[in-house]
Amino acid sequence: MEHKNAFKPLLIFFIAAAILAPWSKALAQKTASEFMEVGIKNYKEKKYAKALEAFTKTIELDSNKSKTDIYIYRGIVHDAMNNFGLAIADFNMAQTIDSNDVFLYVERAKTFYNIRNHEAACKDFLKVTVLNPNSKDAEEAWRFLGKIKQSIKDYKNAVNYYTRVLRFAPKDYEVLFKRGECKFFLNDYKGAIKDFDLCIDISNEYQFAFALRGEAKLKIEDKEGACKDLNKAYKLGVMDILGLINENCKK
Repeated sequence: MEHKNAFKPLLIFFIAAAILAPWSKALAQKTASEFMEVGIKNYKEKKYAKALEAFTKTIELDSNKSKTDIYIYRGIVHDAMNNFGLAIADFNMAQTIDSNDVFLYVERAKTFYNIRNHEAACKDFLKVTVLNPNSKDAEEAWRFLGKIKQSIKDYKNAVNYYTRVLRFAPKDYEVLFKRGECKFFLNDYKGAIKDFDLCIDISNEYQFAFALRGEAKLKIEDKEGACKDLNKAYKLGVMDILGLINENCKK
């Protein structure tokens, strides 16, 4: 009969394991969530090394490895630490889990932007505008798209993208100025002046709008209006237009 009793501890072990397994899994998941919270807290406090450690621990403890946010947040921390290749690798991992996660495309696009991979950045930002077209994320994406296109002197597309931003924020005087600036470089001086007018109506101390509106008025031979704007810009601190003032506005 002794051989039968020998099986009792083993049987108790398997029964206990079966009972405790769901509890152990729940505990592990709870611990992963706690590490996630620690990681976010440290990221917000710019303690990036600690945040990175916490997010990595979260991934280790999350047995399902199926939460895109874990990889996205770790990617954001890598980006903040200038580990751009590792950031993109984490964002790519998140994409394999959920290819429609807007948060993923926003953050990966910013990393591509940081390393001046404009083509990849634009692709991701455009994906954001498709996935969630009426959101703050879409507004931010259009801003970046306008900025990128302006930086590479694709002024026509920059104008289109800034126009999209203004549908969300019609009184954003900086975007109005940037759109006007792009129109100026497209030789659309009257269109540029209209944007500078709107910009100045909202912020009448925005010196660069006065300066470039003055230059635009010179292009359409409105010398009186140009000189008024150029002098105003100079008084507001735009020093490099003194040459234009001396050349065009001195009697």
